[in-house]
Amino acid sequence: MAAAEKLMGLRPYQEVAIAPLLAIAEVQPPTLYYHFKDKEGLFVEWAAQAFSGIGEKFRLRAGTSLTEGLTAFSTIFLLEVPFDIDQVLRDIPGLVRPESQEAVYNAYFQALYEPLCAILIEAMERNELPPEPIGPVADVFLAGLHQLRKKGAPGYEVTTAKWYAQRFVNGFGAA
Repeated sequence: MAAAEKLMGLRPYQEVAIAPLLAIAEVQPPTLYYHFKDKEGLFVEWAAQAFSGIGEKFRLRAGTSLTEGLTAFSTIFLLEVPFDIDQVLRDIPGLVRPESQEAVYNAYFQALYEPLCAILIEAMERNELPPEPIGPVADVFLAGLHQLRKKGAPGYEVTTAKWYAQRFVNGFGAA
C-alpha cells in the first residue's frame, strides 16, 4: 500500500507499471497477487483507503454554519488531499471489472458527497439555504472545487477556500 501511495492517483492508472510498484515495495509478484489479485485489486484497495482517510477529515466539519462548513470542506479539498482526485475519477472507466469501478465510485461518494451533503442539509434545516435537491447543489460545489484545484498555485488554498465558500453561499452574486 505504501508503494501504491507513491505511484497511484498521481498519474494515469494505465501508466503505473507493476515492476516499479514491486520494486518500491520490495516484494515479489506472488505477494501482490496473493493480497490483491492483480494491479486493479491493488488500485481499488488503495483508492478505498485514500478516500476513507480524507473522508474522515471532511466528516469532522459538520455542525458549523454553512459558510464555515463549506470553507473547512474547501480547505481540506484544496490542501489535504494528497492525490489527484480528478485523475482517479478518470481512471475508473478503465478498470476492467464493474465491481472495481463501483467500489472506487462508492469510496469517492462516501468520502466527499456524504459529508458535503450533511453540511448542505444542516444548512437547509437552519434556513441558511433554500430547500433544493441536494445532488445538483453538491455537484455544482464540487465541480467548482475541482476547477479551483487545477488552477491554483501553492499558498492560494486557504484564501481561495474562504472566497469560494462565501461566493457559493451568496449565489455567486456580485462581490
